Formats: sequence, structure tokens, C-alpha cells
Amino acid sequence: MKRRNTSGMLRLVAATLCLLPLMNSCVKDSSGFLNVKNLKHYIKPTNGSNAIADTPINVQKLYAGKDILAGTVSYEDIDTDGDRMDDALRVTYKTIDGWQIMEAHLFVGASLQEMPVTRSGNPQVGHFPYKSGTLPGVEVYQFTIPFAKLGFKCPNPNAGVYNVAAHASLRKSADKGFQTESGWGDGQRLVKCGNWAMFNQIMISCELADFDVPATTETAFAFDGDATGCFQNYGQFLDNPQRWGWTNGAYGPGNYTFKLYAGAGLCDVAKGTLVGQVSMTYDGATAKVTYTLSGKNPKTGLPYTLREVHLYVGNEEFPKITNGNQAGDFTIAPGKFPNKASGLTSSSYTFTVNKLSGKVYMIAHAVVHGFPE
Repeated sequence: MKRRNTSGMLRLVAATLCLLPLMNSCVKDSSGFLNVKNLKHYIKPTNGSNAIADTPINVQKLYAGKDILAGTVSYEDIDTDGDRMDDALRVTYKTIDGWQIMEAHLFVGASLQEMPVTRSGNPQVGHFPYKSGTLPGVEVYQFTIPFAKLGFKCPNPNAGVYNVAAHASLRKSADKGFQTESGWGDGQRLVKCGNWAMFNQIMISCELADFDVPATTETAFAFDGDATGCFQNYGQFLDNPQRWGWTNGAYGPGNYTFKLYAGAGLCDVAKGTLVGQVSMTYDGATAKVTYTLSGKNPKTGLPYTLREVHLYVGNEEFPKITNGNQAGDFTIAPGKFPNKASGLTSSSYTFTVNKLSGKVYMIAHAVVHGFPE
């Protein structure tokens, strides 16, 4: 028997409001506005080298410097606690063509009157309610906003319409350093001249969704693409040679991104599922490691979310057991990793590991929910 539950259906709609009257001489062409359609429908890709194919209806194009296509901003309703009812809005910035995100600022509000602006009506992005802080130059960044903060909850007979303004500080490698630009999610101009900041609208409505597949978890590991790091290649040193996963490295100071695979037994990624990524920023003394999940499982309809995370960063390829009869032995048991967290329901988590030096190895493990039982 199918289980029916109420979940949030999110749609991006054409903006109809502005702070000041728009004038053709100063206004960006609004042909990029997104029409109200079911999320399963897709916009036809545009022609040209900058086309983003199969762009879903809940995605804005992200422009740098007014007219440079630098990526997308997507909006997704998600279930963060596994109760099969959507309860949060996930907003994902994703860049293309070498652009990187240095900061992200997001406004979501029922009224544009709530947006922090100057006396002339220009947005004050530093006062937006959701902001990333300084980033090391990433290609993906996410905000997760509980519906409760928006004053919305399912079940709800009425749709919630919210104004959104997605800003990013962007950079791209150039001949002499970096090209830097301000970026905005596509939409309608907030002011008639001057600042080219844009906004759009999203609509969240509660609709019945069918679920007939119970959900469970899978184990996942970060992978840098080097198959020699598979645990199977180190069986003679480890306490459980049948366990799969990867040790990655060694790495000097820098920024690194790893794919996060779930259910890839014997390190065979063809058998696994790509559920997100892990990023690491290492400055020679401190490593900041962030798990970021994305996508939904096609069988359960649930977004991938974290339940547990376990992390090792150090100068040797594997961590060592610190106490008991096996003290000093190498281990790949995630529960014995020095950095760990459990009881999670979110799509992202960050560790900061201090007192490092030299080149380091990294093993990132996660327990990911959303898979069919």
C-alpha cells in the first residue's frame, strides 16, 4: 500500500514586484524569467557556448557583471528529518566556466519591504539574513532554511510566495591574478538605474506525494579519483580488510574537492551512488572539511541527508587506535576516527581540524539517509 503524505512543492515564478518603476533604458531583459510549471518540467536549453542544458524550472541563472553567465542558483524543498514531509528550503549556488564563489548572500522574505536596503533602494547584501562569510573560492555553496523561519509549514491549504535575491562575490583566474565580479540570480531589477541587483519569487505549496518505498541509510566515502587509495590495497595493515573506502592524499596547502560515493562496495564507483561532495581547505596548520550532499533518491523520492560523519586528517595514510589492546594499530573503522558527529539530519556538515603540519591524508566517511530498504 502506498503511503501518502504532505510535502512542500517548490516553484520559481516570474517576479511581478519592484521597488521602483522600471525603465527600458536601464532594465535587464526579462526574457530569462521562469514560468510557473510543475517541477518535473524543464526549460529548453538556450543556444550558444554558455547554455546550461536541462535547466529545471526551480533554477535561476547566476550572472556575473550583469551579462556573464557564471552558473546557477537552485531552490529545492527538502525533508531534513526523514519523516517524509518537506520542512526546509535548500538553496544551492553552483558556478561554471572557472568561476568561484568567495561570498554568498541570500534574502528570502514574504515582502520586499523586509529586504535591507540603502535610502536609494540598493540592497545591503552584508545585512541579508543568510550569508556564508568568507569562502576559499568554491564552486558549490548551499543554504538550508527551515520552513519555520519563513513562517510556512505543511500541511497548508495556501501557497507561500517569497521574494528571493541571491547575491555572490565571484572570481575567475585571469592572466594577472583574478577577475572579480558581483553576481546575482536572474530576475527583475530592484531599482530602475544604478545597482543592477535582481530578485525573483518562489512559491511553496503543499501537495500530496506518494511514497511506497521505506528508506534507510548507506555508508559513503570521499574519493579523489586515485584508485590506489582503496582500502583493499592495504589489507595487510588493517583490522578489517573487507571494508571498502579510500584514503586520499597526500596534500599540501590548498583547496581540494572530492566526490562522495555511497554503496560503492570494493571501491567500485560504478556500483555506487554519487550523493554529493567533500571539500577541504588546508593552510598548512588547519584543515576545514565540509560535507555537502545533493540530489534525491529516485526510488524513495527523498533527498540525501547526513546521519553520521567521521573524519581523519593526518600525516599518515590511516589513523591509529589511541587506547586499549590495539593502541598504535592502524584502523579504518569510522567509529574510531578522531573527528565525528552523529544524530544529524542536515545536508551539510563542517569539521575544523587544527594542529596539522606538512602534507596530510584525508578519509571522509558518512552515513547517508534516503536509500530504499
